[in-house]
Amino acid sequence: MKEKGMPIYVYNIDEIPKESLKHMKSNRFAPDWPFRLLVTGGSHSRKTNMVINLILGNKLQRMIKGKKGDRYIKNDDLILVGKHAEPKWKLVKNAFHIFANSPDPYGENISFQTIKAEKIPDISKFSPKSPKRSTVIVFEDICAESKKIQERIVPYFISGRHQNISPIYVTQKYQAVPKIIRENISHLVMFRGSGSREDICRVVRQYTDDPKKR
Repeated sequence: MKEKGMPIYVYNIDEIPKESLKHMKSNRFAPDWPFRLLVTGGSHSRKTNMVINLILGNKLQRMIKGKKGDRYIKNDDLILVGKHAEPKWKLVKNAFHIFANSPDPYGENISFQTIKAEKIPDISKFSPKSPKRSTVIVFEDICAESKKIQERIVPYFISGRHQNISPIYVTQKYQAVPKIIRENISHLVMFRGSGSREDICRVVRQYTDDPKKR
């Protein structure tokens, strides 16, 4: 007697509904949600500018002209972690305040806060205001912080998606980033000053067989 094979079913069960993910970005160049982004580059390489552009999009500029714009990453809550945050983050803080207190069609239920590196919350105790809310947490130039602080950052790159969190790690050198964070990123952006040509080629080889084509 021939034994019948066991039928196998593949269940599409996402922690975050796909319908929700579609509304998380308004620009095709923005990363799909949830993401884990590493941005490297030397001083004055404009790496922070890129992150801020993703966060603010064209909304502020279009509001000034009386038009409706969009933030390219449409998260609800933004947390900035850093020892010495660049002054340009004040623009982000002010913009989020404007967006949060504007009438329709410009108003959004969003928030912005800054915390010191030593105050990074344990992700297991991280409690968003609502399970439906999304959070971007930016770690700004803190790769020189203690091992204890780096260990607090790691879980955001390993399991942040379970809490609807997308982390961004901004630093000068790729090689200075803890290996476990580098191994768990979904997107990598390298600006000038990220390392020598040989260093960058070694990094690129992890993602392509022929770095000269990139």
